[in-house]
Order: sequence, then structure tokens, then C-alpha cells
Amino acid sequence: MVEAGHVPGGTTRNLEDLADSVSFADSVDDFTRTLLGDAQTSGGLLMCVSPDAVEPLLLDLVDGRSPVAAVIGEVVEGVEGGAGRIRVE
Repeated sequence: MVEAGHVPGGTTRNLEDLADSVSFADSVDDFTRTLLGDAQTSGGLLMCVSPDAVEPLLLDLVDGRSPVAAVIGEVVEGVEGGAGRIRVE
């Protein structure tokens, strides 16, 4: 749908509202940026857990028949722009 130009207004507003807090590496294409700002999560959940809790959590989610459970990133220090910033690479 994104490739066909069908993007909800809320997605565009999400990306605009977060422009001062989120930066993207040049390698992150517009398609991916749009998906990351999607306003239609339909119950999507993003969690941040300590590194030692990742494996047990993934096992619990799979055992609970979660349709999708994956590690998509990590929190690191030293993000350009300082505290409160998100860098997507």
C-alpha cells in the first residue's frame, strides 16, 4: 500500500511530529521510514528490555503463540544529538 501511495494522514503527522527527535541513516529508505511511522498498528507492541531478558522473553512470546516476536534494535549510548533522541540505522 505504501508503494502505491496509500499512506494515512496520521502516519505523515507522526513522522512530522517526531522530526526533531528521530534521525535516520541515509541507508533507511522512505518506504521503511513510512512503515516505522505507521499510525495503524492494530495492536502492535514495542518493548524495551535488558539484554539478559531478551531470550527468555522471546521464548515466552513464542510459547504464548504470539504471531510475531523479533528483536528489531538496541538502545545504545552516544546517539547523535544527545539524550531523548532516536537514531534509526
